[in-house]
Amino acid sequence: MKKYIITSRIPVFLLIISIILINTSCKKKTTGEKPELPPVESLVMDFSDFDSRPDQKKSMATTYNNFVYSYLNVAFWSTVSTGAVALPAVAYSNLLNQEAEKVDDNIWKWTYNFTWDGVSYVASLTTERLNNEEYTAELVIAFADSPESGFKWVEGIVRYDRTAASWNVYKHNEGDPVQLLDIDWTKDYETGVSSLTYVYVEPGQPETGSSITYGRDPSLDYNATYTIILSAQTIEIQWDTETKAGRVRNPYHFEDNDWHCWNSDLVDIECPAL
Repeated sequence: MKKYIITSRIPVFLLIISIILINTSCKKKTTGEKPELPPVESLVMDFSDFDSRPDQKKSMATTYNNFVYSYLNVAFWSTVSTGAVALPAVAYSNLLNQEAEKVDDNIWKWTYNFTWDGVSYVASLTTERLNNEEYTAELVIAFADSPESGFKWVEGIVRYDRTAASWNVYKHNEGDPVQLLDIDWTKDYETGVSSLTYVYVEPGQPETGSSITYGRDPSLDYNATYTIILSAQTIEIQWDTETKAGRVRNPYHFEDNDWHCWNSDLVDIECPAL
C-alpha cells in the first residue's frame, strides 16, 4: 500500500517541476541584453510652470499672492536642482542618444563628449545587471582634457521595464563626494501617472531631510502637483499644466485648511468647485 502511494505521487512531482521550469523559462532573460535607460524625467524635475513671478504693482488692486507664495516655495528646490542636477542632466540626456559598448554579459557603458557653459567634458554611464528586474547605473563626468579627473555625479538602481528608478546625486566637497539629493521616480506608461521625489540630504543644512514630490496625473483637473515637506510644515500645490490655473494649501501659512487659488492669469480668485 505504501509503495502504491509513493509511486502515485511521482506524476504529481513531475507536473510541479514542469510548471516551475515553464515559469522560469518565461521570465525575462536580461543577461547579455543592453538595458534601456529611463527617460530624463526620472532625474530632472520640471519647474517650468513656476520659473518666473508676475510683476505686481502696489497701485493695482489685482493680486497674485497665492501663485507668488507657491513660486517662492518652489524656487528653493529649483535652485537646488539647478546646482546639483544641471550638469549631469545635460550629460545624461545626450548619453541617451549614444550607442553603448558591451563590457561583458552584465555590464554596458555609454560614453559622450560634450561642451557645457564653455567647458568641455567627457561623460560615461556604466550599468551592471543586479537581477532580472534591476540594474545599477553610475554616471561619471570628467574634464575632456583630463579624463582621470572623473567625478561620480549620480548613481542609482533602475528597473529594466523603466517604471522606477532611484538615484543618489553628489557634489564636490574639496575633492570628496557629498550626497546632495536622494531621488525616487516611478511611472505608469499606460495611465501617464508619474511621481518624482527629491529629498535634500546634504549634511548640516537647516532643511536637511526636507523633500519635494512632483506628480502628474492626466485624469485630474489639476493634473500636476508639488508636495513640499519642510521641518515644520507641508505645502500642497496643484495646477493645470495647460491653463496654468491652480491652488495652494498650507495651514501653517494661511491659518486655515482651505485651498487658495489663482486663475490662468495667475490672479488670486475664489476657488471654483471641482
